[in-house]
Amino acid sequence: MARRLLLDVSSLMYRAFFSIPTSVTGETGQPVNAVHGYLDMCARLAADHRPSGLTHAFDHDWRPAPRVRAYAGYKAARPPDPEGLPEQFDILRAALHALGQPVAEAKGWEAEDAIGSICAAAGARGRSDAVTGDRDLIQLVRDPQVRVLFTLRGVTQLRVLDEAGVQEHYGVPASRYADFATLRGDPSDGLPGVRGVGEVTARSLIQSYPSLEALLEDAASPRRSGAPLQRSPSLRANVLASREYLEAMRLVVPIRTDLKVTSTDLREPNEAALQELSKTHRLGGPVGRLRAALKI
Repeated sequence: MARRLLLDVSSLMYRAFFSIPTSVTGETGQPVNAVHGYLDMCARLAADHRPSGLTHAFDHDWRPAPRVRAYAGYKAARPPDPEGLPEQFDILRAALHALGQPVAEAKGWEAEDAIGSICAAAGARGRSDAVTGDRDLIQLVRDPQVRVLFTLRGVTQLRVLDEAGVQEHYGVPASRYADFATLRGDPSDGLPGVRGVGEVTARSLIQSYPSLEALLEDAASPRRSGAPLQRSPSLRANVLASREYLEAMRLVVPIRTDLKVTSTDLREPNEAALQELSKTHRLGGPVGRLRAALKI
């Protein structure tokens, strides 16, 4: 069964921006390197995977208010986008609309939340691959409905993560990946994790405790047992000191799967709009390659 590709636009656009020189410009001299790279990535994905379709998921808000209310440090220290990138998202959106490609977003939320909600709405009969370089989406993996195609080198080298793949590469079940990420932290999102807990310790704790609630219960317990926290007073103290942080992460780390997602429908390409965009932004090559791969 062909699978739909759900594309994390921000993740792929960043990769495209830094892999193609900004000397690739449109008529006005504005950089269009990320748009060129993104469209070529889509063409390669379509040619290699023969999906049932593509859905391009945009961030509506890259720093959603509910996550910031729960933890003010969420993405607070992330540097601004590099010069020449932000305006390219509008060009890409216009190109995708002209191509008749589905564009999706969830108001007030990130692309990953739109993808999570699309997967949930598809239910047991849905088959989707999320294409991203963002590890957060790994928590969505469920056989056989959802896999993650994790970008290692553009989209020419992808790590296919089904449940077995997540277990092999991270040593935890996909269903516990959010807990694993909570303990380990993610500096790129401004999430420090629990002090003294890296990937190895986080993996051990996930394997030893069925939930974060059980972990906190053991940390607070006066009894002495053979459980990992009872064998390491310093780790136990660090977990107890992180209780408020761990509680906040319940609202920060999990991807939302219950949101209303707005999505455009698949349509025939708008030839006049494509001609104008191809001329103004010199998109003729990548647009042509994507059309050939999608047979549109």
